[in-house]
Amino acid sequence: MRRSFIILALLLAASLARPASAQQTPGQLADQVLLHAHEATAIAEGGGHRVVDIFFDPNCPYCRQLYSDLRAWVGKDDLQFRWIAVAILAPSSLPKAAAILQAPDRLQAFRATEDHGLNPNANPGVAPARVVTPRTRKALAANEALLQRAGIDSAVPLMVFRDKAGKGQLFIGAPKSDTELAALLATVR
Repeated sequence: MRRSFIILALLLAASLARPASAQQTPGQLADQVLLHAHEATAIAEGGGHRVVDIFFDPNCPYCRQLYSDLRAWVGKDDLQFRWIAVAILAPSSLPKAAAILQAPDRLQAFRATEDHGLNPNANPGVAPARVVTPRTRKALAANEALLQRAGIDSAVPLMVFRDKAGKGQLFIGAPKSDTELAALLATVR
């Protein structure tokens, strides 16, 4: 079974374990996230109107895989990827995410960090932050709270977007093939 389907099954099981009044479908959870996504501290990549919000942790190998898979889509088909940093996987996630958010050029720092994770011979990106500013802590806490609106505490990457019918969609993990990724991105409104 694919990792994303297992995580989605766990998400749905957790949702079903809630009282009936608190149960929400994945689409409703996506709508909750999308309602507040504009408040996230995000790193925009591409200038398109078809927006995919992607939660990532700098320590996540699946996030790096998704980053790599999306390189061919950056700036194409009117797509924009908004990378939303969280620090949830390991203690070292906080200084790494902070270094990206505190960099003068967040996009460059993000790309260098992800590229380095894919290829250790690449530019090492930015060094983990020695000091995490209160502003950065607040931004990361807000990003994590937004992720939790999806009913998820520690599953990344998480893609959230509206489909062509205007419904909120969640996708956890990295698509297993270029064909699956293309099909997923084709549904983005």
